[in-house]
Amino acid sequence: MKVRVGMLLKGPVRLPTRVSINARIRPWGRWLAPAVIASLLSACAALPAPGEPPLDENQYRPGPMVLDPLPADPFGNYQARVKRVLEANLVAVPGFPRVQQIQWNLPFRLPARNCSLKPAAPSTGILLVHGLSDSPFVFRDLGAYLSAHCVEVRTLLLQGHGTRPGDLVGADADVWRAQVASQFRALARSVDRAFIGGFSLGGGLATEYALSGQAPVPAGLVSFAPAWELNGLSKVLWLAPVVGLFSDFVAREPERNPVKYESVPFNAGAQTADVLSGAQAAIEGQERIDLPLFLVASEADSVINLGYLTRQFRSRFVAPANRMLVFRDLREPWPEGDGDARIRSFNSYLPKLNIREFSHQSLAIAPSNPLYGPGAPLQRCLEPNGLSVADCQALPDGALWYGAWHEGALEVPTSRLTWNPWFPDMAKALVGFLGAGYTATHESH
Repeated sequence: MKVRVGMLLKGPVRLPTRVSINARIRPWGRWLAPAVIASLLSACAALPAPGEPPLDENQYRPGPMVLDPLPADPFGNYQARVKRVLEANLVAVPGFPRVQQIQWNLPFRLPARNCSLKPAAPSTGILLVHGLSDSPFVFRDLGAYLSAHCVEVRTLLLQGHGTRPGDLVGADADVWRAQVASQFRALARSVDRAFIGGFSLGGGLATEYALSGQAPVPAGLVSFAPAWELNGLSKVLWLAPVVGLFSDFVAREPERNPVKYESVPFNAGAQTADVLSGAQAAIEGQERIDLPLFLVASEADSVINLGYLTRQFRSRFVAPANRMLVFRDLREPWPEGDGDARIRSFNSYLPKLNIREFSHQSLAIAPSNPLYGPGAPLQRCLEPNGLSVADCQALPDGALWYGAWHEGALEVPTSRLTWNPWFPDMAKALVGFLGAGYTATHESH
């Protein structure tokens, strides 16, 4: 049985002003925890499905090295230190060379190219922060596009990521914050206009930093489905420290993805709740936010609460340059987004591509992605809805549809969509928002 944190309780998450998750359990947790623990432990005793290989126990144990906050400059030295951690800790998944998996999970820096010849043109850069259980690979496509359009791009690897799920058992949200701050300060020293951005958890971390008031202040915020309020992760997050005394993992899944974990430790939920409440406090603590914002979201996202994102975008983020891109079914009305010229909708119902809706994971991925794009190794049946992987892969061509992750089977066989058909339009809009000194005479994308 596949168990995800998002399955534990339904409804959006509302968290109070940030506190240390590891230091406090809410009072109602004292009576609710035993029942939740019992149900979770019975669900978490996951066994491989028929035909699947046995679980690799090394995936669920911490590795020999810990990725602490590291000096961000020079970037080559930072990258080399991260590589040593990857070489020591990474447990390779089957089907991909280990050396390639290390390279995919490394943080990267890309220079600004194809810039205007005007010597006085200000330089532009962005730090991109990946999501929970993810890796810098999620920004491979976007980073290449921005670099080719006169934007310096930096990424980082958050503690506990890129190696094995067991390393998330000891990860700490304050270490993630320190990593983000260190990397952003380094970027700001190298460019005139430094932006900060992130995906999911990384979007929450980027938002916290951007609205914290600490120097240097970003020129703007870029968020892909940011962790501001969640649909699936729920009040059970507050119980993660208690439940973690009985079991480290919500579920131990077979690891098939070389750039993203499938298994979810309870500590990952606790640290995510810490970031989520910090991001909410940063947003709701200001009536008017002048910081420019570029926000991307999917209506069908199983993780992020689109209604909350839209309300905050419309009521608090007031800069005229703000842009919000939403992928949704244009056959249906969407009154929450009407009347704001800064919001642009793209159709997410694309039957010619067997796409019924867009997933959380698909937003930043280009069609050309070597792992997630159409026909790539992870594009088909990585996370099917209500089907085993074997049954999903046995479906004939044209029978499988793609969309967001759902708890059970849908009316047609579906698997999670792993790429964004609208990627070129989204990336072009982002370049316009960043206002980099790009010149079309060098057009290559």
